[in-house]
This record gives sequence, C-alpha cells and structure tokens, in this order.
Amino acid sequence: MSAVILLDAAWDGVAPGVEALLDSWAVGVGVPVVKGQTLATVVLVKASIDIEAPSNGHLSAIHVKAEESFVAGNVLAEFQANS
Repeated sequence: MSAVILLDAAWDGVAPGVEALLDSWAVGVGVPVVKGQTLATVVLVKASIDIEAPSNGHLSAIHVKAEESFVAGNVLAEFQANS
C-alpha cells in the first residue's frame, strides 16, 4: 500500500502554510484504475492539478474528502497496487 499525496514539486514556490483544496475524487474506494488514470483533482494557488494512479490498482482508503483543504505532506488517500 502507498500514500497518495500532492507531490513536492507542486508546492515549489508556494509559501509555507498555504493550503490546497481537494476539488474532487474521480474514483471511489475499491474502484479499479489503470496507471496514469486520474484519481483526484486538487486546486493549489488557482491552478488545477490532477493526481494520477502510480500503477494499476485501487484506492483502499480516502483521508481527505472532496472540498476539504490540506497542506503539503498530508496523505490524501491510500493506494493498493495490483499484485
């Protein structure tokens, strides 16, 4: 299982303490996805960013719900790769 986060590169140049908004989840827990498929869309400093599946698998848990804010390093969800 791996943590789903907004990658550090997205936060480059963003002031400490600035929050991002999890706009929407494209898939729910347990729904099969393929590598590169959009899992969620977040908004950070007026830019929309898609978070993609790292491999084939599924979300096993969601920790940040749609329309909730989060800061750098927060775990948004857990991802389970297919074996």
